[in-house]
Amino acid sequence: MTQADTRTARQAEAESSSEALRERMIAELIESGVLTDPGIEAAFRAVPREVFAPAGTPAELLYAIHDALRTRFADDGRALSTLSAPVMHAGNLAQAQVRSGQRVLEIGSGGPNAAMLAHLAGPTGTVVSVDIDEGVTARTRAGLEQVGLADRVEVVTADAAEHLGRGVFDRIMVTASPWSLPPTWVEQLAPDGVLVVPLQIAPGLQRIIGFRKQDGRLISESTVPGGFVPLQGMGLFDPPSILLTGPSGKPVTFKFTDEIPKSFGVSDRVLASDPVEAWSGVIYKNRTIWLDLLTYILVQPGACAMETEDPADRGSDMSFYPALVDGASFAALHRRPATETTLEVGAIGKGPDAAHLTRRLADMIAHYGAHHRGAEPHFQWWPVGTKPDDDVSSSVAVLPRSHGTLTIRWPVAGPQ
Repeated sequence: MTQADTRTARQAEAESSSEALRERMIAELIESGVLTDPGIEAAFRAVPREVFAPAGTPAELLYAIHDALRTRFADDGRALSTLSAPVMHAGNLAQAQVRSGQRVLEIGSGGPNAAMLAHLAGPTGTVVSVDIDEGVTARTRAGLEQVGLADRVEVVTADAAEHLGRGVFDRIMVTASPWSLPPTWVEQLAPDGVLVVPLQIAPGLQRIIGFRKQDGRLISESTVPGGFVPLQGMGLFDPPSILLTGPSGKPVTFKFTDEIPKSFGVSDRVLASDPVEAWSGVIYKNRTIWLDLLTYILVQPGACAMETEDPADRGSDMSFYPALVDGASFAALHRRPATETTLEVGAIGKGPDAAHLTRRLADMIAHYGAHHRGAEPHFQWWPVGTKPDDDVSSSVAVLPRSHGTLTIRWPVAGPQ
């Protein structure tokens, strides 16, 4: 066998392996319930993910449905760019509802998603993919060349917060997480268009929201869990933070959505004090995703993200990051076994007023469990120049941002 024959055989074997991995990925996505649209399934089948990955990336990693591939890093090791996990692509494409002939803008490039958007928009559609990083856009262009889609996707290197000058789009998909929605995104979205965006609701918490544009504002019609790297450039959000040291000797960080409260007095000494607990009576099955509860807590007055390398620095290994802060006291979410298959949610805290604060947090959880659990929150984005509805009852969170206002309404749930 000649060297040319050997290369041809190896290429055929690699292609066969890629196709097998792709089919397994598609079967797993269908089984998980996230892939139900035949058009999206066909787009997955048509796009080999490996052509968009750095050389030497194991193919098995690229087709593992829950695994994202980090492709670019900051000096401190933080991921700045990724190839999103297939399960994220499937869920977000379903939210976008792309149809043949539509104009689509992708903000945050990478390759596989742009290629699938090209298949969904079809030869009469338009796809523009923009990223702030030249290395990312170069890799996307190279991959699109390999799959024969270079003439179907325009790849632009730019800060997506600036106007691209390409008219309006029926669909905008954002694959990096912003804190606020730049006015250019709303302006470039056609009336009744859909914007899918992994919006930061609070430090450490994202909701991937499918917004529909109506009367100049954005109204949610779908939400899914997930996480993306932060939006870079003008849209980068660095939450105000306080860094302390816990009893373990590891860092404990309090991150706030706005300014650090002037009364903040939690200290290393407080972190080393004895904890106080309070319980809500709210029960969840083990391994349940609590996204709506976390969202509800983190938008309450006095709430923050309390991040630790060692959870016991909050008071227990069973504690986790949402917290309330009041002066020199804090209360974080807590859990304990209820049965072999369920757990109860409560609060654990430290500081001079910990007993009161943990009870307040536990009552907050109980209120959510009794009135809102199981009802999906309703998000609206009001750009600067528009005015949120006058309904600012306790069931509505009003969150001002740099380019507008995010409101979250909590419907009353039916019987549990």
